[in-house]
Amino acid sequence: MEHSTISYNSLLIIVLLAAFVPFVIKKLKWLPIPIVVGEVIAGMIIGKSGFNLIEESSWLNFLYTFGFAFLMFLSGLEIDFDLIKSSGKQSNEKWHKKPITLAILLFMGTIFLGYSVAYILKQFGFILNVPLITLIFSTTSLGIVVPTLKEKCLLNNEYGQTILLGSLIADFATMVFVTIYISFYTSAATYKVFLVLLLFVAFFVLYNMGLKIAGKKIIQDLAHATSQIKVRGAFALILIFIALAQRLGTEIILGTFLAGLIVSLLDSRESSQLSLKLDAIGYGFFIPIFFIMVGANFDMSSVLNNPKSIFLLPALLLSVYAVKIIPSLILKVKFSLKESIAAGFLLSSRLSLIIATSAIGLKLHIISEETNGAIILVAILTCTLSPVLFNKLSPTCAICDKNTIYIVGVKQKTLLLAKRLQKSGMDIIFITHNPDKYEKTLEQGYKVYLGDTLDIDFLNTTGIKDAKSVIIYKTSDDLNNEICKVCKEVLQIENVLLLTNSQENLLKENNYGSTIISPEFATVFMAENLILHPKAFTLLFEEEDDDFCMAEIQLKNASYFDYPVRQLRLSGDCLILSIIRAGIKIIPHGNNILRGGDLIMLVGSKENVKEAKLLLENNL
Repeated sequence: MEHSTISYNSLLIIVLLAAFVPFVIKKLKWLPIPIVVGEVIAGMIIGKSGFNLIEESSWLNFLYTFGFAFLMFLSGLEIDFDLIKSSGKQSNEKWHKKPITLAILLFMGTIFLGYSVAYILKQFGFILNVPLITLIFSTTSLGIVVPTLKEKCLLNNEYGQTILLGSLIADFATMVFVTIYISFYTSAATYKVFLVLLLFVAFFVLYNMGLKIAGKKIIQDLAHATSQIKVRGAFALILIFIALAQRLGTEIILGTFLAGLIVSLLDSRESSQLSLKLDAIGYGFFIPIFFIMVGANFDMSSVLNNPKSIFLLPALLLSVYAVKIIPSLILKVKFSLKESIAAGFLLSSRLSLIIATSAIGLKLHIISEETNGAIILVAILTCTLSPVLFNKLSPTCAICDKNTIYIVGVKQKTLLLAKRLQKSGMDIIFITHNPDKYEKTLEQGYKVYLGDTLDIDFLNTTGIKDAKSVIIYKTSDDLNNEICKVCKEVLQIENVLLLTNSQENLLKENNYGSTIISPEFATVFMAENLILHPKAFTLLFEEEDDDFCMAEIQLKNASYFDYPVRQLRLSGDCLILSIIRAGIKIIPHGNNILRGGDLIMLVGSKENVKEAKLLLENNL
């Protein structure tokens, strides 16, 4: 039988590499590159550029093609429409300073400059086709932009939203234009180009059908166990658009992206398990095959043996940065020059779409082998260099800066406390008047200031006014109280904690609004909770679970004022424990309405709690 001749050796090598590459990337902390870049490089090692271990076959090509389709599908699934909507909420902003306007102007500038640069490259004989190279120049990697903005705590402010919208528009518009251009290029009849519009008709029809059935009880009942109806529906959508694209004689790039958009609109990525399952399927199997096969099919010798490549690679690299950075100067109407250039660098990162578009051009023979190879190398370089350059030039959101704890007084207890707080991601700064303790604290790797703890001018130089919290623990209770007075009444620091060994101090009614903790209080509190809630309270002190944390967040994002708790979609395992409003504790239920200034107690993994903090505390 025919299936007996199928060799699984190539697929085995690819799957083993896919499992091995993430470990290698994780170990290379000095070179922060995306895992997909590692997969392309791994493919180059085992493919035509290296050991040539991969045998071409029709079924392996199918996995490669479907991996590409699934990548475009997940790109559509990544779109967060809530962020796009929130960017237009500032009605008092002049139209030319709105994020959406700036993003559109930035893309138009990129298209114009990209065409000019592509035309020049064509005159020098570096490229064969100007329109397709223009579109390749116009791409941006959403998969690089979003994680980078998240890491810098910029995703939810205006600067981050402008960059995000610039990336979204670049990706979506490029997909549409590539699809239309390829249809035009490959079709003898011009009218067939307009058949691409049927993809959008299918999008609206299928979306409206999905709206009618998505909330039905039977869908929820069949969403788990062996039925997995939502996953099956997602795959059905992908295949519907692939079949439709094939029927229309166009590429699958836009259709599968639109399928992802439908799922994103119908099933929230933040609160649903569906996106996690699809991510697992895509990034666990199909997408690594696509990227490893891209590397395996790349023949480095076609680049190195071509004399033009000496100039082609640097010319392309310079071009992809120039066509993004120069138009990004338009952002200077709202942001600083440094921030504008930083945005240009981040938007210059290319990965999935540039490789996919180049692969299409190579298949149609409108991009040469050496140009395709140079484009792959450019993708690898830009998605490695661009986030690094952006991080050096871009600002940090104020929310991220508010993680600094000041400790006045160096003692064994405060050093132990500092160690535990660091595990929760806090930055610790000590203040002491003792030179010996100053040296001791420096030796342990902490930042420390030496000076008079009652000198207001000195305290101002330490930046203590911007602290998240101030902890005071000195030998003298009178001195502790004086420092509390300075912090609360002069420096206006909101959260001041006084550690004291004196029971008298604990019983005082007025300690200038600071919170007092004594050994007696701590012992009684611990004992009470270990007796009443032994399992829950012990969880807070588990050393092994470094990913677990609790956080107190003040609701400042006006988008969530007067917002029902049941509609609040928080990432992953993040849960609301309590809400404190005007000193009154509220046990949250679905019908509770959030108000501005509410203190919300959250529990969950550090990453999810951090995302919730960005979402709720950022005052857009």
